[in-house]
Amino acid sequence: MKAAIRYSLSAVLAVGLVVGMVFIYRLVRQETTRIVCGRLDVNFADSLRFVSEQDIRDYLDSRYGAYIGERMDSVQLARIEDIIESRSAVSRCEAWTTDDGVLHLDITQRAPVLRFMRSESDGFYVDEHGYIFPLHPSYTAPVPVVEGAIPVDTPADYKGEAGDERERAWIAGVLAMNRHIAANRAWQRRIEHIRVQPGGELLLSLTGRDEEFFVGQPQGIPDKLQRIDRYLGVIAPSKPQGYYHTVNVKYKQQIICRQKDT
Repeated sequence: MKAAIRYSLSAVLAVGLVVGMVFIYRLVRQETTRIVCGRLDVNFADSLRFVSEQDIRDYLDSRYGAYIGERMDSVQLARIEDIIESRSAVSRCEAWTTDDGVLHLDITQRAPVLRFMRSESDGFYVDEHGYIFPLHPSYTAPVPVVEGAIPVDTPADYKGEAGDERERAWIAGVLAMNRHIAANRAWQRRIEHIRVQPGGELLLSLTGRDEEFFVGQPQGIPDKLQRIDRYLGVIAPSKPQGYYHTVNVKYKQQIICRQKDT
């Protein structure tokens, strides 16, 4: 009899606990539905300045509509993330809400590694994956510049990978060259300009040198730079400064030096 009473009490307590939890859940749910969005908090995960907090606010206002005053459980977080990530300079957006009526956005901007310039006003950035995005009207990222006859045909506001396979391969080659240079402090100091000739061939200017260095297509760059190293260490010291006008290392196992016209 005592055991039966204990089981009955346990059952009553269990049912009471479940009922209590359901009651509390309903109260919390009702309270949550009364909370409306009263503020937007924008946080940037980096120090880039391609977009500002006001840019994000204006962009969200124009494409999402009114969110201030909207019930928090009705705010479409996934849609907001998609909208913000559609900005070419934004790599990632994470949106969430808190019970104090705040919509939070964590913004990660797309980090450029190179700036390609076809002219003073016509160019684009690429990130480490070769993703193209437009220049910013008032902010210039401190990254290396490649200028000249860029063999990539994109409109001024283009974003995404290059449309042609050859263009993508060319950009990938220049990015590989940039990684190789960035990993070598001596080469970082040496290279002053990178110019592109018609056909996509590269021409380097080195700090303190009069010669122009032809490296051709952005392929086999470590070997080509090694031959420039050999020229600087062995060939150039045997001649007076400015003796050679061009140094061509585009062909395998060759260093072709051309004197200045006299």
